[in-house]
Formats: sequence, C-alpha cells, structure tokens
Amino acid sequence: MSTNRPDIYQALADPTRRRILELARDRERSVHELLAAFRVTQSAISQHLRVLRDAGLVRVRIAGRQHLYRAESAPLRRLAEWAGKFPEQKPGKT
Repeated sequence: MSTNRPDIYQALADPTRRRILELARDRERSVHELLAAFRVTQSAISQHLRVLRDAGLVRVRIAGRQHLYRAESAPLRRLAEWAGKFPEQKPGKT
C-alpha cells in the first residue's frame, strides 16, 4: 500500500523530531516555544514539524497568527501495539 505520507519510522528516526513530540505531548506548543528548546533555525523546526504533520504524528491548530502543534497519540499507540507482539528475548539467548 503506497501513500504520499512519510513513513512514521523515518519521522521518528530523528532525535529532534522525537523531542518535539515529547514537548508537544501534554499541550499545544507554538513554533516559538518549540524553537526555544533547540539550537536550530526556525526554518529547521518548521521542516521537522512538516515531516511530523505529514506522518500524522502532530496536528496543527491555527489561532490568529500562531500555529499550535500537539502530538497525536493514535499513530504511536498503533506502533506500540505492533511492537508489543514481539516476545521479549531472554539475556544470552538469540
């Protein structure tokens, strides 16, 4: 099944995007709030947010001139459910 959506795994592979998700987990965050947590340009944060949005990992709400981002938990829950199907390996066994 092919879509134009970025792969969730590729979106999560970047540590900056994972940190953005952590910051936007409990409440909406503006681009400027997110920018304050990193040493990157606003353009870089916007690109990371676009990847996360396109992968369905954040949603955006426009309030006046602000774009507010919040993490979407459903895709991550589905990923966790899928990963939970694999048994935990015992140490020393392959």
